[in-house]
Amino acid sequence: MKHSKQLWIELIMELAAFSVLVASVSLLWRNNLLLFAVALVECLAGLALWHDRLDLSFFLVIGILGSLAEVVFVHFGVWYYVNPTFLGIPLWFPLAFGTTGLIGGRLARTITKMWEAL
Repeated sequence: MKHSKQLWIELIMELAAFSVLVASVSLLWRNNLLLFAVALVECLAGLALWHDRLDLSFFLVIGILGSLAEVVFVHFGVWYYVNPTFLGIPLWFPLAFGTTGLIGGRLARTITKMWEAL
């Protein structure tokens, strides 16, 4: 029972972290520097909580590959950002994308553990 409660606490923390990140981007996207600072704090908080090799791998791989893909998509006109700062994407994008990868990786592992406990 204690194990199940811990998994629910993890799930709630991960969903809360994702919700804060989504709210930050939704509310602050017009100010790249402010959003970069907020995303950096959220990123560092996430990495302070979750920092094993798999967490770091999710953060780096998703952050880098997602940003590279985004640069390509913007370059070929698939879409655009209203206020890009570098290569057609906003300064905060790699941090937000990497943090989303970190949180997504944690969510997937937590949900998998919950399913295994059934």
